[in-house]
Amino acid sequence: MTALPSHPAATAGSVARPVDRILADVHSWPLFAGPVIHTRALAATDDVETFELWLEQDRSVRSVVLERRTSEVPTALVFRAGADGPATVVRYRDDLAGAVDIETTASNGTVTGTTASLEIVVRRILTELAESAALPGGPGAWVYTFEDVVRTHGSVADVFEFLRRLELWPGGIAHVHEVDYDEDDDGVQTVSTTVLGDDGTRHRIPSIRLCLGQARVVYKPLTVPPIARAHLGQWSVEQHADSVTITGRHTIALDPAGVRQVLGADATVEAATRLVRSALGKHSLDTLDAAKSFAENRLRSHDPALSWDRLGTS
Repeated sequence: MTALPSHPAATAGSVARPVDRILADVHSWPLFAGPVIHTRALAATDDVETFELWLEQDRSVRSVVLERRTSEVPTALVFRAGADGPATVVRYRDDLAGAVDIETTASNGTVTGTTASLEIVVRRILTELAESAALPGGPGAWVYTFEDVVRTHGSVADVFEFLRRLELWPGGIAHVHEVDYDEDDDGVQTVSTTVLGDDGTRHRIPSIRLCLGQARVVYKPLTVPPIARAHLGQWSVEQHADSVTITGRHTIALDPAGVRQVLGADATVEAATRLVRSALGKHSLDTLDAAKSFAENRLRSHDPALSWDRLGTS
């Protein structure tokens, strides 16, 4: 079994290098910075990488463009509210404190309210990334991913309809008691879900969901149990020759202090991941099975003569 990692010695090299690594791994930011909901790579050259980031601030979501300018020393992170909009420029100094310089620039020389608001959320992101970089054993030691897969003969469109339309979930998924949500024109959903615990207690969980295309939903709860720092979820649907697969993928960033709080001072990473897999995996499979049933009921309603034997049990 793997014991919980111990904190490395605090030297300039051991602190700065993890900060550099986590700043370079933009796709890991949603796990280690609360405001970052999702990232998408847009383009890359030898000198510049460009990403789209979805950021949450006060239950509102905005899409920003991030440029990593690796040709500059130190590397510059340029956050823009739009492709050509005002920018917040960040440079980390390579010293023991992992200090950060932030400059706010605007094409017209005026710092707008949008730019100032972006600077606030950027400072929070950088602070949380630096804290995560210093986790005992490095941030990667605390990340756990698992997948559940269900096959159906229903259509991709019907499966995705269930995954997207959250009003269908209460009564369709055993642990979901109530859902309130709003969806904007870009498929961004601001959600509040009341979940039933095994003991009958109710827990209200706010989250942000992004409906990407016609076959994928990614989401991030804004609150998580003490054992975790973050949870990223994804529902995806894929058409095959004779069936459709529905996949639930979950990535959890464990919290060292929370693991010890929940499981005791002698807790192991394996024990923490087993707990997460058992609790979250049950809810994941319940959701996948409900999406499968919805799609197959819809299929049968179109062809009442279709038997469940012909649908199969896969």
